[in-house]
Amino acid sequence: MTLFNCKPARRIASGFHPDPTICRAPSGRYFLVNSSFEYFPGLPIYESGDGKHWALVGNAMDRPSQFPCEGMGNSGGIYAPTLRWHDGLFYLIVTNVNKGTMIMTTPDPHQGWSDPLWITGWPGIDPTLLFDDDGTVYICGNESDQVDQEGEREVPGIYLSRLDVGTGTVLSKRERICGGTTGANPEGPHMYKRDGLYYLMWAEGGTEAGHMENMARSASPTGPYEMCPGNPLITNRSTHLTLQAIGHCDCAGFDEDRTLMVFHGTRNNHEYPAQGWLGRESYAVWFAWKDGWPTLADQSYDVPLLGEGEALEDQIDWITPSLDRAGRFSVTGSGDPTAARILVEAAGHDFGLDDGAPMIGTRQTDFRCTFEATLPDPAQLTCGQAGLAVYANAGHYMDLSVQPAHNGLVHVQVQVHNAGLVSLVGSADLPAGAPIGLEIRGDEMGYAFRASGRDGDHDLGHAPGKVLSFTNAGGFTGILLGVYAHGSGQVIFDPVAYRV
Repeated sequence: MTLFNCKPARRIASGFHPDPTICRAPSGRYFLVNSSFEYFPGLPIYESGDGKHWALVGNAMDRPSQFPCEGMGNSGGIYAPTLRWHDGLFYLIVTNVNKGTMIMTTPDPHQGWSDPLWITGWPGIDPTLLFDDDGTVYICGNESDQVDQEGEREVPGIYLSRLDVGTGTVLSKRERICGGTTGANPEGPHMYKRDGLYYLMWAEGGTEAGHMENMARSASPTGPYEMCPGNPLITNRSTHLTLQAIGHCDCAGFDEDRTLMVFHGTRNNHEYPAQGWLGRESYAVWFAWKDGWPTLADQSYDVPLLGEGEALEDQIDWITPSLDRAGRFSVTGSGDPTAARILVEAAGHDFGLDDGAPMIGTRQTDFRCTFEATLPDPAQLTCGQAGLAVYANAGHYMDLSVQPAHNGLVHVQVQVHNAGLVSLVGSADLPAGAPIGLEIRGDEMGYAFRASGRDGDHDLGHAPGKVLSFTNAGGFTGILLGVYAHGSGQVIFDPVAYRV
């Protein structure tokens, strides 16, 4: 089984970059896009010339007009894109679970993307496109939880229709073409064509410990489909490997002798049971073909627990949960990760998304990292608190907070918020009237906190990362390390730095 069939995988981008989709342009260059859920800018785009070394191009969703997010909560928003090139255009189809399925296009991913074209009559998530040789375009996705006129929901599985990509019009009735194998949650489908046959790949087993990837093929896009004898093609279920929950694959060069495949997975530490909180990250591998099937069968992949600088671990991409419609955050000098300056207009009182973006930060890309900021003038905060946060979602986070001066002292404290249960990790009172430095240091077991002032450094304790793990905090993203200000006042953090 899998423990005796394990190969190394190469990470493309570190920190939460789930649901990877890949395509190759006529130039030969590869482009990859990831889900972004509630975060903005969203749909990060990476580019590579060899499938091995990657660079961030930008974000396909970089304008508020592309991201209706009213009523959005954590793990809402943008789910599971598919990127394809056809006849001079890149097509990016994706679900915004707050509104529906949309398509954005561009002739060049470096030049920005169109506003969404919304597809009516296509429910469910995880859409994909296939441009067939005869000009027909197919849209494929998983079942919908909507109730029809008879009060019935669609049976779980993969569904297909014909689509007019110019107008967003669904041209045929949704047809269930695959019910999966024995796992739950068949999702994330992608369709391809090779030697006149239609291939369907999909994820199954849930995107947690039971995750896997399957394949089937048919002479017709609507089936019947023959299951691959090697299913599941990849999985790390029931293993003690560092890399877990692998699946949600996509391929480029599908009709060639060697095919580039991407998938996501999580890095888990060596606790028992193992814990991970960085998010689902993207990986790339190559496979060959034999007898019309990939040379994959129950294949496992693994990686070292800690990064070695090969997968953009030092990448800074300032993002916010939800849109910053009120213009609360301003980042300057962000091209240098050791010299960013962030201005925050304090507002609100918690990390919920009801009032827009509650913080701004960058993905945590490795277990061992440092996130730090200096408050040059803590007196700018007139009430409330400001500081740094380790953020999984609005119910699960850690904050290193500074409160307004009182009797010549500034109170600094660390708290862990766990589904309503608040624990004090450590606190200190620092002299007022001087800059205050704040530091969060990550490791394989969690986070250590420190504050510094005119009277020196104050260690404020260590909190376990498992509080923010997927098994406890839930959700589909990972950890955002960021700055925030709640209450009133205009707070400057300068400098702000992230290092691995």
